[in-house]
Amino acid sequence: MVRNISFFKEQAIKKSIVLVALLALALAAAPPAFACTLWGAAGGKVEGGGTLIAKNRDWEPTQFQELRRVVPKDGFRYLGLFASDEEGTGLKAGINEKGLVVVTATASVIPSEKRSTPAKQTISTAEILKACSTVDEVVGELDRFTHAAYYLVADKNKVAVIEVAPGRKATVRITEDGTLAQTNHYLDSELRILNKKVSASSRKRYERIQALLSNDPDGFTLDDFVAFSEDRNAGPDNSICRTGSSPTRSRTLATWIIENPAEGAPCLYLKVANPDKPQKTMRLALDENFWNGTPRGERANVTGEAKPSA
Repeated sequence: MVRNISFFKEQAIKKSIVLVALLALALAAAPPAFACTLWGAAGGKVEGGGTLIAKNRDWEPTQFQELRRVVPKDGFRYLGLFASDEEGTGLKAGINEKGLVVVTATASVIPSEKRSTPAKQTISTAEILKACSTVDEVVGELDRFTHAAYYLVADKNKVAVIEVAPGRKATVRITEDGTLAQTNHYLDSELRILNKKVSASSRKRYERIQALLSNDPDGFTLDDFVAFSEDRNAGPDNSICRTGSSPTRSRTLATWIIENPAEGAPCLYLKVANPDKPQKTMRLALDENFWNGTPRGERANVTGEAKPSA
């Protein structure tokens, strides 16, 4: 009898070891979480006034990114960060000639098949940049936001976060004298019920950027936001600046920051890390000379309409 009990205990231990091993293997083989961190500041939270808006774009190291100036047949000219892979090209961040900025992030708490709506039923980032000049005008189009995602938009005076959920549900947070941030889970009280599975990365990045934004004795500068974008406080997969714990995991592929002063032209800070290419960093004054210059190459006229998030 004792021998039988020992046998069953041994078998139970073996099964437990196998289950733990399988779970570890499943977690190791799980696809990397696609994620971005968005943050902004306005009014007294910005040194000298105006707004600052930033995006750290995180994705698998499989996409090539480039900056394009788009001159559409109708609407405002805009400068965009486009990403391309074998599935197509998408506009990931942009600013138009009126100084309106739009950046986006994936609503990864929603299954991908439930996020999308037909392209004709939703307003795209490109459409916003071509048609709107202020945050108020973007908010006026709220009923056209149907793709489940997060949008951070700003002009010289305001910063807003638009959270879009399935079922044509969209909410807005706006500040003229404060800070806002967004990662990849819902923050609005009406939409938090959708946060069934929030990744550790999304939570940790949100908590960290909020902590950084809470310390502004003199107002933030562009260089402050650049420093935030390089923060690696929580390791390779959970930091604002992600390096990826393996060669295939998501990491920060681009940093897009716009300084939009109360007086004067906006300034773009852009850092891009394309696969197998040296990292590139640039600062660009978006003044009249920039907008009135000749677009570089035929690609400048490609709008790159595609996935509105990430």
